[in-house]
Amino acid sequence: MLNQLTDRLLQKKWSDKQISTLVGTYSALYHAYASDPDVRINAASGGIGSALLIRLLERGDIEGALICKTDIEAGKVRAHFAIATTTAEILAAQGSKYVETAFMKEALPLIRDFEGHVAVVGLPCDISNLTRWMDKDPRLEGKVRLKIALVCGHNSRTALIDAITDKLEKEADSSIQSYCFRRGHWRGQLEAEFKNGTTVNKPFSYFSLYQNLFFYSEKKCLVCHDHFCYDADISLGDVWAYRFKQDPVKKSGVIVRTEIGSHYWERATDDDGIIASPLEVSDILDGQARAAPYHYNVSARSRVAPLVGYKIPDNVNAPVSWHEWSTALMALFNMRWSESSRWNGLIFKLPRPLLKTYLYLRKGLESLK
Repeated sequence: MLNQLTDRLLQKKWSDKQISTLVGTYSALYHAYASDPDVRINAASGGIGSALLIRLLERGDIEGALICKTDIEAGKVRAHFAIATTTAEILAAQGSKYVETAFMKEALPLIRDFEGHVAVVGLPCDISNLTRWMDKDPRLEGKVRLKIALVCGHNSRTALIDAITDKLEKEADSSIQSYCFRRGHWRGQLEAEFKNGTTVNKPFSYFSLYQNLFFYSEKKCLVCHDHFCYDADISLGDVWAYRFKQDPVKKSGVIVRTEIGSHYWERATDDDGIIASPLEVSDILDGQARAAPYHYNVSARSRVAPLVGYKIPDNVNAPVSWHEWSTALMALFNMRWSESSRWNGLIFKLPRPLLKTYLYLRKGLESLK
């Protein structure tokens, strides 16, 4: 009851123009999850992406799936692309990766060299870059059967995860051996394993508190306005509406955009491997009610950028309210702060309750209608 009341208080009324601008074109919307608990066990959001890829592999629609996985390199958590050709490889790569990657450098050569058809999973910027290259390269276009985007507010530089894992290593008194950003229900937990056999579990907010405040954000994210990925065949993302918090299984929002997306979604869901129910577009937007408008409004970031020494081109020319101006300034100030070799060490010395209050202030401003 309380969660439903919270939703009603925070709910926004979305105009047709806002829907078209933020979400883009689509043909169907679903709330979905993998029916197999073994597919969901290490997933961040119901395992729907994994279930979709596994089904396409089993059906022979693709021979491989471009996925992103985390590795420990020289004691640091890093994310790299690979092409999975088995169910086990897909499941091994499960979970969100909140750290910078090199899509153009790593992914395109993998796709070009792969003997067979692939489904590609990536962030909106990755999928948009892939789409542009497919338009130039017929051979590349012929290899990519399906483009699946993961809804993204922004990504973080490796310096943030390095700072987090340094703290975890001190707590465990050992070097890190494996790391999972987020798994489990709702916001979930991060998990780190260490060489001395210790396992440390923390609420995901142990990391996301800094990430949501835009400390160590990637610079390219400042100019991006594509939250749900206009160029995808299918977009997948969390629906952060409180009325879904008590659901026994975490689900993902699914935006089916193209004829290709519809074709492969129908093939992947023609048995009980994926459980899906229809969603309204207002549900999709309510579930990203703060992040989507902020992400789109490059204009706000462009206007405040000179105050902190940045230059950001305005590619959307959106109206900017006082609270949008304020939240943009907070994000860019924090990003600039994290770039300062003199002052960035202070970020992780500040009391977490103080940072949480700062984050709640930012979220409150983002929630204004």
